[in-house]
Amino acid sequence: MASSVSREKLLFYAVAGGLGGLGAWGAAEPFLGIRSVYGRDILLGALIGLFIAVFLASIEALSVDQWRQAMRGTSSGAVFGIIGGAAGLVVGEYAFDIVGGTPGRIIGWTLLGLVVGLGAGWATRSNARRRNGAIGGVIGGALGGFIYQILTAIFPQAFGRAIAIIVLGMLIGFFIGLVGELLKRGWLMVVRSQSRNAREGREYPLIKPVTTIGRAEESDVGLFGDSSVMPQHALIRREGRNFVVSPAGGGQVIVNRQPLAGRQVLKSGDRIEVGGTLFLFRDRAQASGS
Repeated sequence: MASSVSREKLLFYAVAGGLGGLGAWGAAEPFLGIRSVYGRDILLGALIGLFIAVFLASIEALSVDQWRQAMRGTSSGAVFGIIGGAAGLVVGEYAFDIVGGTPGRIIGWTLLGLVVGLGAGWATRSNARRRNGAIGGVIGGALGGFIYQILTAIFPQAFGRAIAIIVLGMLIGFFIGLVGELLKRGWLMVVRSQSRNAREGREYPLIKPVTTIGRAEESDVGLFGDSSVMPQHALIRREGRNFVVSPAGGGQVIVNRQPLAGRQVLKSGDRIEVGGTLFLFRDRAQASGS
């Protein structure tokens, strides 16, 4: 199982979450002189949730020039992040008064992580991504809350808070990525490509009932800049335990060097050519069974 986990994706999500945490700290720090404890918590939580969720919800789409999807991610991440962040810190403040420092922080940041994770997955319209985001957000938020309490107790207030918020964002991002990697069933890996965004080694998890491959920006697997790829070139459907590939929009699909006329059930290790891009299909269940 470990061999199917993309370390690049884990690093990508951790860095995105950390950058979100850095932005949140920079935006919130000038306002933390507010005397009202709950007013300060609402502001700090909303900004932390906003920045971390927006970064995690949009960064992957931005990295492959899918601007519309990135905007959807920004919108959903902002809404979920603000609500979850504010609610998380207010709940954490109540818990802090009732059960004490560390448990209270863990409860508050866990709630923030849960809602931030949901926001990160919401724009994709994929229940699997929402599930992965929620689980990863809970784990990252809980661990981040524990570390937050330690760091803010060790270091001077502003410096400790900066480190703690960055680490919190990194942990939420890392665990969202890790849960997604551990629970993915099937995926495509780019072997070579003439597309400007589908770099060699990039993986595309097949987590939706129907995954679209094409040149259109709204494609799940976007192959931009390749004139031999149709706007919607191929479809991969998840049917029970199988993944089935078929051409779409007049595009030609080649599987294991044979042109595809209709539908074909994929086997782990199949090589799929779409325009100038060659994918390697992987199915975790088939791989483990063999």
